[in-house]
Amino acid sequence: MSGLDDLLAESNDRWSRAMRNAQDVKDLGLGQAVRTYYIRYFPAGVLVLIVAGTALGLLLFRGNPSAWPQYLALGLVLAAAGTVIGGLIYNAKKVSPAARLPSGDILFPLESEERKQINRQIAGKAPIDREHLSVARAGAVQQRKGLARLFLLMPSNLFLFASLTANWAGQAAPLAWLMLAAVAATITGMVFLIRDFRRAGRFLTTTPAF
Repeated sequence: MSGLDDLLAESNDRWSRAMRNAQDVKDLGLGQAVRTYYIRYFPAGVLVLIVAGTALGLLLFRGNPSAWPQYLALGLVLAAAGTVIGGLIYNAKKVSPAARLPSGDILFPLESEERKQINRQIAGKAPIDREHLSVARAGAVQQRKGLARLFLLMPSNLFLFASLTANWAGQAAPLAWLMLAAVAATITGMVFLIRDFRRAGRFLTTTPAF
């Protein structure tokens, strides 16, 4: 029995440390911060950068009509760079303060299977463990913050792949098709990010805070 007692003691110790990490963790408006970025700042910034890049392309290529894919490609490259810079700044100024979290990983004390079980609860794929609900809720906040940061930065990949698609359009090599596939993969990844972000938010709204 001593072996079983030792295992239980180790498990209790892990969960106790995780529960201490979870103290005072709170989502202070991550969803609103992300919505504000994509409604207010992202569309205007992307439009300005694409137009500016296209105008720069016209100057570089001296208005050659046959070079229009290069004009567009340059605008998309500027949009890619701008979304990285703007996303990082917005993340630091608005997204990070919208979540109260410790500096380290909340779930670090837990074993791999225990962390997976927490993630399954957040995704709605496992029954809620009421005894350790505070850890699961804190894990959901931590997950949403990480997903929000990715969601701000992923459009840069989309614009970069789109610029390469435009640059190689009409060429015999299948590079444009490969980049178009990369664009589709990036869009698919963003859809999954949105799904997971909303799932974690739904978990927080449907479980009581302690």
